[in-house]
Amino acid sequence: MATTASKRPIDGNGDQPSVPASGDQADLISELPDEVLGTVVSLLPTREGARTQELSRRWRPVWRAAPLNLDNRDGCGFSAKIVSSILSDHIGPARRISLTGFQPVPLPQDLACLQELELTYYYNPGRFVLPPSVFRLAPALRVARFGCCRLPPNLTVDLPQLQQLTLHGVALTEESFRALLSGCPRLESLLLEMNVGVVCLRVSSPSLRSIGFIAPPSSTNVVYELVVEDAPRLDRLVPLRMKTGPANIRVIRAPKLAILGPLSYPILQPQFGTTVFERSIAVSLATIMPTLKVFALDYVGPNLDVVLDFLKCFPCLESLYIKLQEPDPRKRMKDVRKYASLGDPTECLELHLKKVALKHYCGRGLEAGIARFFVLNAKVLERMEFGLDEDYGDIWMANQKLRLQLEDRASRCARFEFKRHSWSTLHGHKERTHDLSTSDPFAASFLDGYVTL
Repeated sequence: MATTASKRPIDGNGDQPSVPASGDQADLISELPDEVLGTVVSLLPTREGARTQELSRRWRPVWRAAPLNLDNRDGCGFSAKIVSSILSDHIGPARRISLTGFQPVPLPQDLACLQELELTYYYNPGRFVLPPSVFRLAPALRVARFGCCRLPPNLTVDLPQLQQLTLHGVALTEESFRALLSGCPRLESLLLEMNVGVVCLRVSSPSLRSIGFIAPPSSTNVVYELVVEDAPRLDRLVPLRMKTGPANIRVIRAPKLAILGPLSYPILQPQFGTTVFERSIAVSLATIMPTLKVFALDYVGPNLDVVLDFLKCFPCLESLYIKLQEPDPRKRMKDVRKYASLGDPTECLELHLKKVALKHYCGRGLEAGIARFFVLNAKVLERMEFGLDEDYGDIWMANQKLRLQLEDRASRCARFEFKRHSWSTLHGHKERTHDLSTSDPFAASFLDGYVTL
């Protein structure tokens, strides 16, 4: 049987070039310039980057001179001694340093190229002081996370490129916090997690677009407060996991605020402009916020008045997320009305509200009443989602469709989706704060882990 020889490319003279033996093939990667190899190495996890020194004599000096990418979590538990050795022996610039669960170690002298920095010490807020150099000698720093430490006294901050900042368990003073914000002219997102030392954190920033806030646990009923005094570009305010302790939020000036929540019961008296809420009920409605488009309520009982007061304060609301809570059987709650007041129509129900999502919905009593209210009154509703904690079966589903009066819905184009909880997820609050690419941070995360029935 005849065989056909494999064809090889022909050069310009009509000859087939010779193919080198496998052992003679050139190492094309090693022929790249040092700068290119250094960039490649700096993108690898710490342990893999260090192991490139074993490849050949050509590679040995590359890692030590490449932009340093050091993460002690990449090394399956680098000891403080190893980390100190890496930092002291490295002759190139530092690009990224992430050290968690450590006592302080000396940082490189050259921080000019540092873009990302995380220093989270052993849990002991206030014991370890952050090195002042990270606030003055890192002009390229874009992302910073500091944890379980305190800011240095007489703080001078010059971080012209910093865009993301997280403070976790940091002992603050009013002066140091004010200096930190004023020294970051391009800061866009700020996450404040369980910080101590200052009961009232006041935020003024011309560049901030997103703030996340978690109050620290309190055994003395101390009320921690976040006050947004002046934030002309603020787009989202996400108070998170507020059950850690009693807290309060006041927004004095944020003319572009579009995303808020989740607000929950431990927020005692939220204030927006001159509108104050007492236990989620509006004491006055002197200020409305027409810029707000997305709002989330966390662990509210089936009390329609709570929801309606917020809807009146946010007349142009488009998406509403409600995490329901079982009603207290010791409290009498009035029946939920079916229809909005004809004499005092709610603008967002008439013109704007397009999406409603209910989590922990069981379809009983007042919960069904709240859901039915939106079915019958949201005139431009496009989508309504029900997050169920279990599969209630076909009979329950058929009864719900009757109970909610879906055939009488105010919006004929509305779709209704029932979703059953399937798996738990850990969609982080950090993403809600720092990821500014999405216009609705709750769209994917609120019912994440639920599957459509």
